[in-house]
Amino acid sequence: MRFSTTILVFLLVTTLGLQAQELSTGDWIGKLQYENQEVPFAFELLKDANLYTVVIKNGEERISLNKVKISGDSLFIPLGAFDATLKGKFTENSITGVWVKNYRASQGVPFFATPSSNRFDQDKSNVEVGDRWKILFDPESSLSYQGIGLWEQDGNSVTGTILTETSDYRYFEGVISNDSIKVSSFDGAHAFLMIGKKTGDKWQGEFHFDSNYKENWEAEIKPDAELPDPWEVVEVDPGTHRPYYDILAAGSGQRVIDESKYFGKVLVIQLFGTWCPNSLDETKYLKSWYDSIQDNNVELLSITYEPNYSKAYGLQRIEDYKLRLELNHEVLLGGQLSKSQAALAFPFMDKIKAFPTLILVDKYGYVRFVHSYFNGPATGAYYEKFDEEFNKRIELLLAE
Repeated sequence: MRFSTTILVFLLVTTLGLQAQELSTGDWIGKLQYENQEVPFAFELLKDANLYTVVIKNGEERISLNKVKISGDSLFIPLGAFDATLKGKFTENSITGVWVKNYRASQGVPFFATPSSNRFDQDKSNVEVGDRWKILFDPESSLSYQGIGLWEQDGNSVTGTILTETSDYRYFEGVISNDSIKVSSFDGAHAFLMIGKKTGDKWQGEFHFDSNYKENWEAEIKPDAELPDPWEVVEVDPGTHRPYYDILAAGSGQRVIDESKYFGKVLVIQLFGTWCPNSLDETKYLKSWYDSIQDNNVELLSITYEPNYSKAYGLQRIEDYKLRLELNHEVLLGGQLSKSQAALAFPFMDKIKAFPTLILVDKYGYVRFVHSYFNGPATGAYYEKFDEEFNKRIELLLAE
């Protein structure tokens, strides 16, 4: 009898030990460790049966990640369309791990997460942020550059985005506390932290882009602040330049673009990267546009440029990207991530200004328009303006 009891107790303990641990569902706050700064991000944990879903929250944006894997006390969260992962060990009320971009050789950025809904601690404040800022990044440098801050304030809460000539920084969320602003954003590929203080009529602070990269910034409220028109950043002399299609698809190696299949058609060429959140925003826009367009005289061709380049890696990224986004147009590998590499097929450019870039080719095979960066859905009216002007140019080229 004593032998049987011992066996039963042993089996019970063993069975309990083999059962998967449970994570607390609801709101969580993660904190990525950059140098001496923590970059907070908000997410929600949902569970249906034995499957977890992570929903990253940035302002009004919701990024649903439903391929979460649990093995014992280990957690793996693939970050959507990006080749990146959050992974670590967990208990019911904590996660400790790293954020890894799989194409980098580094060990990743440490992070820690606990159940909470407070992205930042805050004190009371009567400071008004203002709707629009003119921002100067790295102001003491000869390489300084401008941005525009678009903000919405509700009490001490702040949401918004920042526009630059290399695309917008997508969705920010944070607080005003005393005379300081603290906003952050995390989309799986980028984690940004902007902190600053108001002195007189101006703001000054630091912008943290990566674990070892930050810039100072200064800003002032300026309702009429604007950036150069992205359609006019690169001037094109109509009727003089054709793309070099053999160079354009050089990275694919085994595939050559047949230029003849585009004769008599308007061609939209997207230069992008699967690692880039703004490229993802633009790709989603182009997919919706291309799938809904009724004219067979329009074609879409996307060319990707990848970091840590190899042909095998690039082709695998294309396959994964197309499958995840359900893309119905041709996507080819251009080569290694490089703005000059991406411009080689276009003799009127030394380098592209930003990823992504759009090239519009008329029915006679000539480049007519270049759009040098993308204002995504976080930019509101700017996104709507792009949609309007893009379609006007397509209609103009079709009518010729």
